[in-house]
Amino acid sequence: MATNSVKLNDVVQTAPSDLDPETTLQSLVASHPVVADFRQRPAVKESRSVLRINDEDLPNHLTCTTLAGSDMTGRPYVFTDDQAGSLLAFYHFGNKIAGHTGIVHGGIAGVLLDECMGRACFPRLAGQIGVTAKLEIEYKNPILAQSEVLIRADTVEVQGRKAWVSGSIEDARDGKLLVKATGLFIEPRWAADIPKVM
Repeated sequence: MATNSVKLNDVVQTAPSDLDPETTLQSLVASHPVVADFRQRPAVKESRSVLRINDEDLPNHLTCTTLAGSDMTGRPYVFTDDQAGSLLAFYHFGNKIAGHTGIVHGGIAGVLLDECMGRACFPRLAGQIGVTAKLEIEYKNPILAQSEVLIRADTVEVQGRKAWVSGSIEDARDGKLLVKATGLFIEPRWAADIPKVM
C-alpha cells in the first residue's frame, strides 16, 4: 500500500493514500477501544457534530463551515455523556490547517478544545449554555497534518453558574498526548438570549 509521509524531527506520520479521510476516520472510530468503553455508559449519545447549530446560523459558523472539509477538519464523530458532562470527539486533520508545513496550527487546537470542553459542561449548567471565561492550553507535542485525533473533555466541578473542565487532544492511533487544557465556563446572565446548541 502506498503512503504519504510527513517527516518532523525524526517523527514520521503516515496516512494510507488509498482511503479517503472519512473512511479512514470511520474505520478508526468503529474499532477504537475508548469508544467501546464510553458506549458502556448508560446515557451516551452519538452524533457527527459537537454542537447543534440552527440552519439559519450554519453558514456563519466557524467549526461547522469555515474550518470544515477533508483538507481541514472533517466532520467529527462525537460521543457525549450529558449526565457526567463528558465528551469524546474524533477528528481528521487535513493539510489546509497547518501553521508550519505539516504541523496543525495551534489555534485550531484551541478552537476545538474550547468548543468540545464547553459542550461537555453545558448540560451540567442550569441554562445548558455557557461562555468561556478562561482557557489554559499546554502544547505537549506537535499535531501533524493528515492525522486523526481524539479530543476528550470532562467536567471536573460545577458551582452555580460556573463549570471547570479538563480537556486533551491525543493521537487517536497511539494515544500520545498532544495538547492538554483546563477551562472555566460560565453561564451568562443573558443565557436565555443565546440559541441552545445541544
